[in-house]
Amino acid sequence: MAWYTELFATEDPARFNLYGESEASRKQTDFVIDKLAVEPGDRVLDLCCGQGRHLIDLARRGYDVVGLDLSEYMLEKCKTSAAAEGICPTLVHADMREIPFTAEFDAVINMFTSFGYLETEQEDQKVLNAASLALKGGGRLLLDMINRDWLMANFQRLDWNENPRGDMILAERSFDSITGRIDAKEVTIHTDGRKTETNHSIRLYTYNEIDCMLQNAGLAIHSVFGSFDSSPYDFHSRRMIITACKPT
Repeated sequence: MAWYTELFATEDPARFNLYGESEASRKQTDFVIDKLAVEPGDRVLDLCCGQGRHLIDLARRGYDVVGLDLSEYMLEKCKTSAAAEGICPTLVHADMREIPFTAEFDAVINMFTSFGYLETEQEDQKVLNAASLALKGGGRLLLDMINRDWLMANFQRLDWNENPRGDMILAERSFDSITGRIDAKEVTIHTDGRKTETNHSIRLYTYNEIDCMLQNAGLAIHSVFGSFDSSPYDFHSRRMIITACKPT
């Protein structure tokens, strides 16, 4: 089983508190609306929507939203949260390489470093190709990724942290400069004494690499930011947030 299938099949102890809606996620939605220049009523695809913190907020603000995710667990969480507000978004259980829409969306968003999970660059390219195909002419894509340059300057091979529930999590990481992949093992010691282990492996792309991949998908970079506060992107930015446009 692929790590991304296994990890998101249940709750992720290291990040469960980050998946729900928050003041930070609402500000991220503000950013999405502003930078993609979308208007209420526009059709937006949240690619790898997870529990739907951005999708639900967009729906609340009047956007026609669709959420796609490989995790049935996450989609069920999203459905429950949306229903609590009387919101009924279209939710699609599918692989992000196989978006079942053509020229339907004014915008596609991919948040929280959900890109780079797949086993090869060729498979990641299929994601961008599918997103481009799903966009209308003139539509825009937003990719929110961790900045590889920042991570390399601040790389920590080992660290401990405690989640809000009191679980202790040991993370052990390695980075392969040839493949550009960061691999991590996380061991969680739960409050009841149980131990569980999760693994993940993410391909971290440079700006130039993403630019080439977007061009191959028929998209052109429109802007790049280093944070959701609209600060410029540079070596010190924690994130690399790119918007790209499909020709009309």
